[in-house]
Amino acid sequence: MSAKSMILIASLAISLNSCMWGATTIPEIYLRQSDMTMELNKEAHGIEAMAVSRDGRYLLTGDNGGWDFMRGGYGTGKSSLRLWDLTLGRQMIKMDAGQTIISVALSPDIKYAVTGGFFQDAGPLRKTSFPPLQIWDIETGRLHKTIERIPGFKGNEFNSIYFSADSRFFLATDWTSIYVFDAKTWNTLKTLTPEGYSPPSIIPYKSFVANFSPDGKYILSGDPEALLRLWDIETARELKQLRGHKAGMLHGGICSIEFSPDGKYAVTAAYNDGNVILWDIEKGIEVRRFSGFPSVMGMYFMDKNLSFSPDGRHILAVGDTIRDVKTGAVTTDLSHAWKGIKIGGRNPVSGQYHPNGRYVLMTMDDAAVRIYDAKTGDEVAVLIGFADGEWLTITPEGYYNSSEKGAQYLNVQVGETSYSVERFYDVFYRPDIVAAKLRGDDVKDLITITMQDAIKRPPPAVKISSVETTPAASKAKVCYNIESTGGGIGEVRLFHNGKLIESDGYFKEASKATIEKTELAKLDSRAVYEDMRSIKVKEKVEFTPVTVRPKGEKINDCKEIDAVSGENEVSIAAFNKDNSVQSYMQTIKFTATIKTEDPHLYMLSIGIDQYKDSTINLKYAVKDARDIQEKILKQAATLYRPQNIHYELLTDNHATKANIIVKITELSGKIKPQDSFILFAAGHGVLLQNQYYMLTGEYDGRGTDTNLISSNEIVDISKKIKSLSQLLIFDTCHAGGVDYIVSGLYDARMSVLAKKMGLHIYASASGKQTALDGYKGNGLFTHVLLDG
Repeated sequence: MSAKSMILIASLAISLNSCMWGATTIPEIYLRQSDMTMELNKEAHGIEAMAVSRDGRYLLTGDNGGWDFMRGGYGTGKSSLRLWDLTLGRQMIKMDAGQTIISVALSPDIKYAVTGGFFQDAGPLRKTSFPPLQIWDIETGRLHKTIERIPGFKGNEFNSIYFSADSRFFLATDWTSIYVFDAKTWNTLKTLTPEGYSPPSIIPYKSFVANFSPDGKYILSGDPEALLRLWDIETARELKQLRGHKAGMLHGGICSIEFSPDGKYAVTAAYNDGNVILWDIEKGIEVRRFSGFPSVMGMYFMDKNLSFSPDGRHILAVGDTIRDVKTGAVTTDLSHAWKGIKIGGRNPVSGQYHPNGRYVLMTMDDAAVRIYDAKTGDEVAVLIGFADGEWLTITPEGYYNSSEKGAQYLNVQVGETSYSVERFYDVFYRPDIVAAKLRGDDVKDLITITMQDAIKRPPPAVKISSVETTPAASKAKVCYNIESTGGGIGEVRLFHNGKLIESDGYFKEASKATIEKTELAKLDSRAVYEDMRSIKVKEKVEFTPVTVRPKGEKINDCKEIDAVSGENEVSIAAFNKDNSVQSYMQTIKFTATIKTEDPHLYMLSIGIDQYKDSTINLKYAVKDARDIQEKILKQAATLYRPQNIHYELLTDNHATKANIIVKITELSGKIKPQDSFILFAAGHGVLLQNQYYMLTGEYDGRGTDTNLISSNEIVDISKKIKSLSQLLIFDTCHAGGVDYIVSGLYDARMSVLAKKMGLHIYASASGKQTALDGYKGNGLFTHVLLDG
């Protein structure tokens, strides 16, 4: 080879190696609606590696930290490690690595993460002689340990990092060896080095790759010369070699190794030979060869690009296809995952099957993790984390979950008009829909309002203009401005530390009705036909709905609130005049240093067995009310002074609506913001047109305003009580139906936008389920609470 050719090859290799550090990019958002688009206006760092927990609940990602010209483009050393909850589509922890991450692993017990790093291997930019190998404590989100030095280490990176399935070991690879560590002491146990091996000088990319067998007894490794070796961990002996792949001049040999779930087989890929090979591990022979993969400049695959389905029947080749293991036939085409990719990356094209087998997760070089349906190839959701700690998870329908300010980076365009998504927060901010998508549910029944509805009747703009207070003041005056943007102004809601303290009375009133007992559930395979807290509608009786007074086009108002010692967080939201679309919730904080009084605990417990309509009588609701009160008061004695614990019990004919309201009114005059309030109610409940009602003792078979307490009135009860820490427990049929009103006030939005949640609701059954009366001497739900 001529000197000129050698220089050209070396230059190309340096160029590829440098430009492939995909720094930052703006991920594309792909929506199914043809009349609407979404786009981000903020760059994010390219994802370098990811790992999914064995139970499928968590995702760990590591990014490259962006581009640094002074480091030659090899990462800034500002990589971030993020843990995501895949059941909610929510970032849980962001850890700043302080080093450039190129590989990650999550321990099977989800207690630790290990990250492998990279450094410039030569020249004046080299600042260290050993790449970072770090152990992170997941619970605390802090660095637990850094492994400073490994005898015999050679190279500039830790490319492969994996935990064994039994959590005993983890491995890391360099240019010549596989290092096996004790996952408890973090000490090096074994070093597996092929006899007489030295890395090839002409191939720039020299790293070994390796992976554990499912039983934790073996390691299969691959080297830059495309040779596979099977190792016995206990003896550190090389057992056999597998030959079938070809090495390339620029990027070497094996790039991905994955064992089948039963450990009998493995699939491997090499950067430059375009084949995925299925091996029989025991026999050491090639079983099947999959080909027909596309290439770019002669490069077919990248690191960590293979994954077996949990049942072992399919193989994922990231960014290309899912194939049947037995036949090699393509079952799912994923080539569309490359659509819109704008950068190249050194390690980021990777992926794996979700343990549920329904989804595959892939990083496609664009600073996002995308989740796809393994059967249809459709995108399910995209997860994006930003350098400032904000994050977004978006579904193809445009619904998202996000951090407090994550949505500020998202725009939506309908026709020729572009909008900030915050303006239509009530349409798109739907953590419940994101979670449903990730569960695989059909979400069409959860969609209550469309973008077109919101454009026709947009929510008003809300601005908190001032907070007038001093640190020592017990009161604060919060002033705000609300202005119509074309849809008028409806209900206004004011929250203090996550608890609703002011709203002007708009509720969606449903029809009342006569009801009758029904039989719907089974317990332990025996029919439970009696003592069910379950009722159904027979006859409707119409009631007048409550409406909100007209407000005009502008509101300038101030509200006085009772401050609490420490941080105070005030949030305001407003609806359009139809009360169909809510504005973005504006939040402001201030700190008070007022003297803290000893807190009090107030509890009102309600249990109803005997109704005027005796055909629906129960057996255990009164006992539940007494038992839960006794349990809570016993535990409260360790937290509150005896004289600061107050409780009331209303049962049967004393638990009338009038008596309950009188008691609530009495309590509202006593309870202060720093106190706690618990309401427990056991008895009958009914769901009518998504509105929840609790039956009171004077219920006679016809539902009226005098014997039903609705979700609306529950909201009023919570507002009257000044406590910023409230617990409402409903052990009735359809108690989850309270969410129709209350979730609009206290849904997942408040858990994001308010630092604290001021109201917690426990319900024995969802809006479509029944509650059981009669399980080991209590209602089933109360039994579980008492047992817990």
